[in-house]
Amino acid sequence: MIRRMPRKVVLLAAAAFLGVSLPALADEKKPGKDDEDVVIDNRGLAKEKAAAEEKKEQEMFENDTPFAKSEPDPKGQRQGRWKPGFGGGARLGFALPMGAYSGSRKLKDTADGLIFAGGEAGYWPSPYFFVGLGLTGGYVLPDCGDEASCSGWELRGGPLAIFRIEPHKTITPYVGVGAGYEWMTVSASSDTVSVRRSAHGLEYLNLQLGLEVEKNGDFWGVFIGYSLGKFQKESISIESDVLGDSDDSGSVDDPRMHNWLAIGARAAID
Repeated sequence: MIRRMPRKVVLLAAAAFLGVSLPALADEKKPGKDDEDVVIDNRGLAKEKAAAEEKKEQEMFENDTPFAKSEPDPKGQRQGRWKPGFGGGARLGFALPMGAYSGSRKLKDTADGLIFAGGEAGYWPSPYFFVGLGLTGGYVLPDCGDEASCSGWELRGGPLAIFRIEPHKTITPYVGVGAGYEWMTVSASSDTVSVRRSAHGLEYLNLQLGLEVEKNGDFWGVFIGYSLGKFQKESISIESDVLGDSDDSGSVDDPRMHNWLAIGARAAID
């Protein structure tokens, strides 16, 4: 038998249940500060990653490009590509006479100067050292006065060694040392007489000091030179309308040391 409860009691019980349960549910559903939605933004990381990759590609491009901020042909690359081999050079310059031809004659009494050209060919066993043969010839500016016409030439040649101090740098100084043999001929003529004098002898020392600039494997530079020699043999040929013709040859009387002081430009290929 079901006993019906009074309606007032039912309503109070329902109100009591709802009064307790609804606030609890309200508190449970109300979001707190710790329960707010969290949004993760990866755009900053993506930008940093893209920037890092771009920087890496730029660095690779600069390292592979010969015209980057680094030198076009750094010292390390020159060292790596250098190999022993044959080489040579060419030179052009002007020299002043110094010293004596003989005990009674200065060299400048025979020549006022020398315009020369020459070169050398040989082998580079190392980037610092060259050994070969040099040959130089030129036009002598003879001193024969106002009443005669003159001409002359000079030739010298022999072994030569060149030492480069900093061969792998763009600018490098060098020292050249050589010796050999020297020939010189001077001719003078007037209306009635013609004279030709030739002399030759050892060149004891040929010293060069220079500075070169490397460009695409070639070297361009300037130098000063000093040579020391002695004319030991000579020959004289005379053609005269008055005295007749004569020829004489032999040793130079009282030979003395003479010098040439030179300045010029040089180009070399290794």
